[in-house]
Amino acid sequence: MAEQSPAIQLFTNFQNWMKDHVPDVKFRPPVEAAALDHFSELSEIEIPQMLGQILSVSDGETRASAGAFGNWRMLSVKEIQAAWGLLTKLADKGAFSDQEPEVPPYIHPVWWHPGWIPFVSSDQGHYFCIDTAPIELIRKGQVILFQQNLPERLLIAGNLLAWFKRILMDLESGVYNYDPEAGFDGEGFMWSALEGKHLFDIDRGKLITKKS
Repeated sequence: MAEQSPAIQLFTNFQNWMKDHVPDVKFRPPVEAAALDHFSELSEIEIPQMLGQILSVSDGETRASAGAFGNWRMLSVKEIQAAWGLLTKLADKGAFSDQEPEVPPYIHPVWWHPGWIPFVSSDQGHYFCIDTAPIELIRKGQVILFQQNLPERLLIAGNLLAWFKRILMDLESGVYNYDPEAGFDGEGFMWSALEGKHLFDIDRGKLITKKS
């Protein structure tokens, strides 16, 4: 039997943790290769290898899922395409031309960039994205936070593997707690992020921006 990639191993462990501790999280079956090819053809972006490997285990979460990422939900390829297509179309039409994002020096200073692939959603217009076109090539694959109506664009992790390692470590050590009624107490698992650790709080699913 072929050895699994580190990304698949970590994501499988993540799924198993959810199965044991948060049965309200519901994952979809593995993605079909044709769906990945379809996204690449339409977007002219190749799905990053680690994301493709994770999707080969599960094509996101169901609509009824509790949200495996701190109440945020992993998207299917079809949903990724829809979100990417909408935001890119709006950007092309100049819908964000009067918006001024707040970004660190390693993220493009734009409201939306077509090189960002949204793959985890708050279902309220905020997305964790994989940056396939960073300012510095060495940062390709970094995980960033896109917020629909807030200017901050933040670095979440250097790559998917690093993010999953930190999230799983924090889950196993009890950093986050889950309540069947209120959900996770750490919105978006931001306590596991490199930046914006205290950006969100949770009030029964409502996002609240904390300003210092």
